Order: sequence, then C-alpha cells, then structure tokens
Amino acid sequence: MKRFPLLSIISLLAATLATAQDKAAFDPSKAKMQPVGLPSPIDKFLGLDLALKNKQIPWGQIYNDLSGDAQTQNLKAEPDICLALGVKIADGVMAIKAQDANALNRCAEQIEELAKKLGVTKDQLIRADRVRADANRGRWFHVFLELGFLQTDILKALQTEGNDQRRTLIIAAGWLQGAHYAADVIENHFTPELSNFLREPMLVQALIAEIETLDGKTRSAPRVAKLLDGLKQLHEIVNIPLDGSISESDVKKMNALSTSLTEEFLL
Repeated sequence: MKRFPLLSIISLLAATLATAQDKAAFDPSKAKMQPVGLPSPIDKFLGLDLALKNKQIPWGQIYNDLSGDAQTQNLKAEPDICLALGVKIADGVMAIKAQDANALNRCAEQIEELAKKLGVTKDQLIRADRVRADANRGRWFHVFLELGFLQTDILKALQTEGNDQRRTLIIAAGWLQGAHYAADVIENHFTPELSNFLREPMLVQALIAEIETLDGKTRSAPRVAKLLDGLKQLHEIVNIPLDGSISESDVKKMNALSTSLTEEFLL
C-alpha cells in the first residue's frame, strides 16, 4: 500500500480549508426556489400496500377503472396536449404497479405521440422503445427506471425549447392523476389514518403558484382554468395538520373532482 508523508497530508488539508474560507458566505437573498419536479405516485402506491397489507389491492382493476386513452387526434391546443401528457405519464406508473404490459405499451405509445406534438424529437424519445421492450419481457424494475428516464428526457427537451409553461402543466396533471388513484383506494378502504396519505398542502400550493405565473393566454385556457380552480379546492382538503386526518366525505370529494378533471383532460 502506498503511504503518503504526514506533511503532505497536512498541507493538503490546509489548502482545502483555505479554499473553503475564500468562498463567499451564503447569501439567502440570492437563493432561488427550484421549480417543482414531477412527483411520482409510486410512493403512495407502495405506502398503501404496506398500510393495507392484510388486504389485496387490485391494482390492475383500479388501472382499468380509472385510466383512459388520450384522444390524441382531438388534442390540438398546446395546454390541452400538456395536460393529457401529464395524465398518461401517471397512468404509465400505475400500469407498472399493475404489471400490465399491454396497458404500459398503450401508455408509452400515447406519451410518445403527445410529446411529439410538443416538438420532442424521435431521438429524445428513444427510451419509449426500451420501456415497451422491458415490459414485454416482464423486467418491471427496468421498466420503472426507463419510464423515469423517459419522463426526464421529455421535460428536459421541453425546457430546452425555452417553454417552462408546458413543464408546469405536465407536472400538475401528472400529480392530479396520481392523487386520483390514491384517493380512490382510500375511499374504498377508508380510515382516518389512511387519509393522511393525501396530505400534501405544500406541494399543491407550489403547483398553484406555478400555474398562476403562466402567461395570461395559457392561464385562461378553459382546461387550465379548471385545473387551477380544482387545485385550489383540493388544497382546502389536503391542508390538514401533520397529526390530522381528512374526512371520508372530503376523500370522496377529492376522488370525484380528480375523476372529472383527468377524464376531461384526455378528450
């Protein structure tokens, strides 16, 4: 084993400390808030599995009941395409949870088609083929990774185009569909403790704040206006104390509201 002289080690430490001291002190006024990332609903699904370990959650049936195909030929306005894309990304995660290869193939195809409508290139969507290939082989861990990479590639591509507005709408609609699935499970197995899985007041408030910064034309688009109003209603529901719970009637309201919005976003 190669040994380093003690003097050399001391000199290296001294140089490192000197460099650290030369750095400017942290100035809170110059700190910037990072935009909200795409929250994956998989953490809620896994948490519900653990909480309901004595009950088998029929994830495949839930996917069939709550998901839908995006009517891509009808979606022409950019905000509408973004909202549909967010919903289908969340559907893709649910298809993985249900381990339904056919469902995931449909999601990947629609994600690809919607992303292309927003200007994402074929090269930037190469992982969609890997998602389908791994799903058909039953390699579900690899599928989950590749879908995550695909989402990142799409968001990066849209950011490169200099249009963060599309990114905001995709993220908000994706979160909404994930919450939709969770609210449905919780409504059907309601307990006050289980309702706490829906407690995300800071995230919902951040989504509202980002949508309110969109340009006037985008913000006034009918479906975007409905999304913003819906998020404000949902914030009132999920804004509970850390040790609180959401009432059964509010869980039902959350499920119904998210159902009506996400279904419309696909049409």
